[in-house]
Amino acid sequence: MKIVFDTYAWIEFFEGTEKGKVVGKYLENEEVLTPSIVLLELSYRADQERWDFKKFFSFIKSNSKVIGLNEEFILSFGGIYNQMKKKIKNISMADVVILHTATMNDAKVLTGDEHFKKTEMAIML
Repeated sequence: MKIVFDTYAWIEFFEGTEKGKVVGKYLENEEVLTPSIVLLELSYRADQERWDFKKFFSFIKSNSKVIGLNEEFILSFGGIYNQMKKKIKNISMADVVILHTATMNDAKVLTGDEHFKKTEMAIML
């Protein structure tokens, strides 16, 4: 099974929490995808928390497939984003990028973010 790790999942993993141990099992047993927007969010968080982001980034690149934006994604995104905004109040553009990445890759999203709770694609931590 393909699993898209969102920012929440990676943070739990790197902080070594109980939820992070669950994330680790997915990392060992599934094909993991990381949207590039997650890397941007992690970079921001790493700067705030003074984490060694280069180390985390290297680990992510070695243990997951980083997924960027392509033309098909961009052309279909606006409609998906508008649909999701109607269903889930206050969902962010980043969250919809993560969900759309999962849709386009026939994957589930590993997360603890409440915005994902109402989607059938979420595996909630």
